Amino acid sequence: MTTHWPRTPLLLTAALLASCLLTAWMAVHGFYINMCLAALLTLGVAWAVCRYMRRTSRLMERFVQSVRYSEFPEAFAQGEGGSRDSLPPGLLASMQDALEHYRANLQRQEGRLLYFQALANHIDTAVLVYTPQGCIEWKNEAATRLLATAVDERQESTWVLKAPKTVDDLRHFHPELPRLLRDLRPGSLHVIQVRQQAEETQLALSGMEFILQGRKLVIASLKNIRSALDSQETLAWQKLIRVLTHEIMNSVTPIISLAELLGKQVDGLEGSGQDKEDMRQMLATIARRGQALTRFVGSYREVSRLPQPLLQPLDATALLEDVLRFMQSADNDLHLTPPPAPLRLLADKGQVEQVLINLIKNARENDARRIMLSAGVTPTGRIFLRVTDNGTGIEPEVQERIFIPFFTTKPGGSGIGLTLARQIMLRHGGSIDVRSCPGKGSTFTLLFPYY
Repeated sequence: MTTHWPRTPLLLTAALLASCLLTAWMAVHGFYINMCLAALLTLGVAWAVCRYMRRTSRLMERFVQSVRYSEFPEAFAQGEGGSRDSLPPGLLASMQDALEHYRANLQRQEGRLLYFQALANHIDTAVLVYTPQGCIEWKNEAATRLLATAVDERQESTWVLKAPKTVDDLRHFHPELPRLLRDLRPGSLHVIQVRQQAEETQLALSGMEFILQGRKLVIASLKNIRSALDSQETLAWQKLIRVLTHEIMNSVTPIISLAELLGKQVDGLEGSGQDKEDMRQMLATIARRGQALTRFVGSYREVSRLPQPLLQPLDATALLEDVLRFMQSADNDLHLTPPPAPLRLLADKGQVEQVLINLIKNARENDARRIMLSAGVTPTGRIFLRVTDNGTGIEPEVQERIFIPFFTTKPGGSGIGLTLARQIMLRHGGSIDVRSCPGKGSTFTLLFPYY
């Protein structure tokens, strides 16, 4: 960049030097009256120099403040107070260009920051950024939603979870979480189980460290892995069912065929008529039980081959009303509590109705006299459908096994209803949760994913 000597300061400097020399020359030669005039002229030029310097100082201060506080005036080219002679035009233009370049860089940096914040807020993994001392500096929206589920308005101590300042505030969410966060090391993985209102989740805690502007920070992520665990468990059961059904079918089918064949050949055997009739009935029993076992195994084969759901927007209230009309009994034991506001979810209407029907049947088989259907939104923003009954309830040790294939507590039950319900919800990307108290009833909650 070419540098030019500014004209205004040169002229003022030359005028001040000339007036000083003139004043001194007149004082030496005794022209005292003219010397006073020259001295006044010198004072005027000195005042002009000071005024120029003050305007320059104020303009430079404005420039520094603009950079410091990221405030950008319309233009520096007009100078202080609108005058154009306070600074050289070239310098003013350079200052303006520097501010424009700084503003453009700042806007790019802010744009990147907003982009990454939006990206972090969009993911469904809870992310916390905190110092090694435990001060929380940032969290994404998923973390806010996750922590908000532990807020109990009846307990004043839990208000800190709405805006946690330190990791110690998270003890209300999980008592071991503050210690795990403080001891978190890069590459380590911990799994914690949290039960909050309608949801029971398994959270995988992992972290990493990084240094920003000389400060060490820790990034911790809390990932809900319940759906992944449920999916893997269901996949393992499906593989087992396929193997079992294949082996059972291969073994039972020849037994049925041989029993039927022997039943036809009984008349040609030696012996009394009563012995032949007894043998015929025994073979018929073997064939009948084999056919029943084949049908039983075939039902599990259907579970393992459940079709993918055809998702479509559904009104939650209308869905529950259809189930209510279809399943209402003469005892009028089925009731509906509609949500306070319209709710829409993406689901396969037929499959979800089948789940609700199975849950209502189970409630009636457990001596329920009042069954309530309801819908709503969890504190984390997930839509749920709920079936609540006042039946006999489920024992705690049984609750952990009711979704396992082949498990049933009912005489003659197949253990397929709740297994089917769980698989349907997993194929929807959701989950099914149960909370029960023996003697007081059960609550089954169908949780649907975010869309």
